[in-house]
Amino acid sequence: MPPTPSRRLHLAAGGDASAPRSPAQQLFASLTGRIDAQRALLAEWAAAIEAYDQRYAQDYLPLHAQYRDLHVELLDFLDVAASGGMRLGRTDLQALHELIADMAAGLLLGEDDAARRGRLDALLDKYASPAPQTPEDDDGPDAVLRRVEAEASAARAEAEAARAAHHAQRRRKGTAREQRARRQSEEAVQASQSVRAVYRQLVSALHPDREPDEQERLRKTALMQRVNQAYAANRLLDLLQLQLEIEQIDAGHVDGLGDARLGHYNRVLADQLAELQQEVRAVEAGFKARHGLNPHGRLRPALVADRLRHEMARLHNAIRALQQERRMLADADFFKRWVRAQRQMDAP
Repeated sequence: MPPTPSRRLHLAAGGDASAPRSPAQQLFASLTGRIDAQRALLAEWAAAIEAYDQRYAQDYLPLHAQYRDLHVELLDFLDVAASGGMRLGRTDLQALHELIADMAAGLLLGEDDAARRGRLDALLDKYASPAPQTPEDDDGPDAVLRRVEAEASAARAEAEAARAAHHAQRRRKGTAREQRARRQSEEAVQASQSVRAVYRQLVSALHPDREPDEQERLRKTALMQRVNQAYAANRLLDLLQLQLEIEQIDAGHVDGLGDARLGHYNRVLADQLAELQQEVRAVEAGFKARHGLNPHGRLRPALVADRLRHEMARLHNAIRALQQERRMLADADFFKRWVRAQRQMDAP
């Protein structure tokens, strides 16, 4: 069976391909295309995040829990060794104490189990070095007071100078800013009126209370829900699409609009595009924040699954290495060499 053609029509200014497009028509076509691209990108992110979260919960988290368990087992072994289970010199023993404290502090950061947190806290208290004592200030109270007053006076003077400069700059820019704000406000009102005009045309054609046929009333009710949602979100492109669906306009409708009306449409579409772009950035940033990824790195939805596979492979290798290391640490000679190697890695 051949695929059913999509009912979605793509509005594009300039139905006649041979006719030159005006700048307003070109901008309209560009904005509608970019809006479609951002919507597709949002859909890609939604699908990628859903698949990622499912595999993250089913496969990655159990693997990570195993990795943490192995570290806790290693920590318990090192505690026994530091408490007399292994004969070590003073320098090596001090290095082992520092290593245990560092490991306990690191494991505490992601530990939710109360009993295990208590155990890690106890190990940290047992092996952490005392905090260095800070020398007392030799200045007398009068000297301290004079220094504080001088710093406060300098800060007030600096703030007053900055405030005066800021007011002067605002006075210079005030007139131009007010004119620009007034112009933008007028443009926003005109754009809003254009959207409202399209909305009213749709309401006039689709109001279900005016329809005697029950099936047709149900269809119009569903369409009106879409109309109201699009109008509430100021989505002009969706409203125009609905006009196409009910054949209130045709695909060449934009060609008959003047540049002034298209300019109002383009303003609304530009705002919608900016909102979609911000939504995409927010989705990507939220995903990175939840999973501790670099907030400044570029990430595409198509690469999300590959990244998780890479992290799981790295975790599998780390688990195997840790298991092998734990077995080898049972040998006293290897244990001493291992402690010295840790001490050398931490040396400046």
